Amino acid sequence: MGMISWSDEQFQVHYADETVTLLPKEFALFQYLFTWRNRTFSREELLDRVWPLEDPTDRTVDDHIYRLRRKLQRWSHLFTIDTVRGVGYRLTWKQHQPPKPSVLNRDFSDSIRNLMETYHGMGMGAAMQTLSTHQEVLGFSMDPFYNMYLHFIRGDFAWFLETTSYPLPEKLFYLFHIYYMAETDHRKTVHLFHQLKSLQAQMPQTFQDDLQIAAVGMHATAGLMAEAEQQLSKAQQIVDGMDSKSFTLFLNTQKMMLAFLRNRLDEAEEILRQSAEILQTVPMQRELGSVTICRGIGLYLRGERTKARQLVDEGVEVVRSTKFIPHLFYAVHCIQFFLRTFDCDPEWLRKYNRLGEELATEYELDKLKKSILSILSRIV
Repeated sequence: MGMISWSDEQFQVHYADETVTLLPKEFALFQYLFTWRNRTFSREELLDRVWPLEDPTDRTVDDHIYRLRRKLQRWSHLFTIDTVRGVGYRLTWKQHQPPKPSVLNRDFSDSIRNLMETYHGMGMGAAMQTLSTHQEVLGFSMDPFYNMYLHFIRGDFAWFLETTSYPLPEKLFYLFHIYYMAETDHRKTVHLFHQLKSLQAQMPQTFQDDLQIAAVGMHATAGLMAEAEQQLSKAQQIVDGMDSKSFTLFLNTQKMMLAFLRNRLDEAEEILRQSAEILQTVPMQRELGSVTICRGIGLYLRGERTKARQLVDEGVEVVRSTKFIPHLFYAVHCIQFFLRTFDCDPEWLRKYNRLGEELATEYELDKLKKSILSILSRIV
């Protein structure tokens, strides 16, 4: 049996050989209900999730539910959108249960894990989320690591504060990164990073390595250039001990940041060239977006504003297309930082300041930051 799939740009939903085209908000509402199928939501909750920057009425939800029911009637054998009296709405999934994962052989589970790791490494967030969404149909259970990670990449940040299924040490990496996205005072981020050092050993090794590399940029944006250079040496040793093109490209973006800030443009160009060579062999989309943004920043510093704008915008759209929400935050923050630091394009700075504010509002970062600080203050 086929599965439901999505075409985000066309606002289309597909099942078997059938396609239904929806209006943008109908599409967003249906996708949200489907993602959290069999769970009941109040009208207020749906308004907050689907219309976060607007001021619609309860009737707005009712009207959209009515139209969805009419347009999706042909698939009523798969699901229904039910009214839960006195509460709100629920998408009830009717499909028969597949065999339990324990019935399937070990090779199948290993194949699913390998496929998820491949999507992860290639920066294919949408593919990862699609695989997760259909685990019941395919008959497998998501690895606990990816179950948590997928909440992070799709921007379900509040989940990390609400869930009791994982102990705090396992959530610590994510909580720190959410704080990193929310905090505008970079020195406070660096201070928290050092406060958490004694707890980092409790994290998976990959997360420890990630933080050590990210700390290069943390110190640089805080104006702590000497510390950033020292951290770069630590990060280089970590990456030298790996066989990871993804981490190599991650470190390269940190190197380029330092080179730009030190006005070593030729050095930055050489790192860009090396990164481009890697991307020709393994076209990782997240990293491609970051490298494209760095190319744009380099052109800004050489006075080529028009081309710089094009590359910066292109890089952001590549990152956006990967469906890795945290990477979109970091891309926008990087652009804001450099345009503020070098004062080379006030118009584009205003543009990305607006985008940053919209993202922060949509994902409620201010509220989350306060809650995270409250949690971390008890353990550091």
